[in-house]
Amino acid sequence: MAQDGPSHHPRPDPDRPVIDEALVRKTAHLARLEVSDDEIPGLVEHLEKILDLVDTLRSVEIPEGHRSDLHVSQATVSMTREDQSATPTDAGGPRDPAAFGGNAPDWRDGSFVTPRVVG
Repeated sequence: MAQDGPSHHPRPDPDRPVIDEALVRKTAHLARLEVSDDEIPGLVEHLEKILDLVDTLRSVEIPEGHRSDLHVSQATVSMTREDQSATPTDAGGPRDPAAFGGNAPDWRDGSFVTPRVVG
């Protein structure tokens, strides 16, 4: 159930943004998304639910004994593999630029040419 006024959700985090029509419209504009007036209330509600979930996750207490499991430890490398040249059939291996660009809609000077996205 969406509403037009200020958020009805509790705001345990004072840094949490207020999700309102203006923020949804601004975000849609920045993302270059078309959003109809009818969609705005549902998006406000959906974004509030996402922030509620984030607040819930932040509030979960992790027992002291399990906290070390959450940190990624830096691995010590004791052995390295010998360098090997990649072949054209290896994933990420060298490619023939002419063959590679043959499938591109616009290929110039060994690069994909795409439409300009940012003003």
